[in-house]
Amino acid sequence: MFDIVAWPRNQWSVWDELDSLQNDMNRLFGGQVAGSGGSRRRWRRSPAFPPVNIWHSEDGIIVDAELPGVELKDIDISVVKDQLTIRGKVGVDVSDDDKEYHRRERASGEFSRTLYLPYAADSAAVKANYRNGILRVTVPRAEETKPKKITIKAA
Repeated sequence: MFDIVAWPRNQWSVWDELDSLQNDMNRLFGGQVAGSGGSRRRWRRSPAFPPVNIWHSEDGIIVDAELPGVELKDIDISVVKDQLTIRGKVGVDVSDDDKEYHRRERASGEFSRTLYLPYAADSAAVKANYRNGILRVTVPRAEETKPKKITIKAA
């Protein structure tokens, strides 16, 4: 018969090394990784700003972008063919440079996010509303890309 050999629990593993390298890279580039204890499952928070929810129908796409604290005058939206770009500036009061911060998590500066739409947009009919820090952009689908209903005639 075969002898069952138990592998040592603390043996070196290339997967542990890669996991450690990933964590180091996330810390270096500002990404945050959350996990539970020594669990191998990890969830990454997307560094993309602004965070968005996107849904669509046959008529178009609706994009909700979270922009808390951003002034309406500092937001710019453009649509070209199948790309929606949201640009702006987040301003955080940092007037006193002699402040010693205990923790500083709020970002400031300019941002730009381009979203690729699944079809060409009717850029002349795009609408945007901004309320309570939520920007809602309604992007109608270009007429030539909408599905056409074809009637069938009996022969």
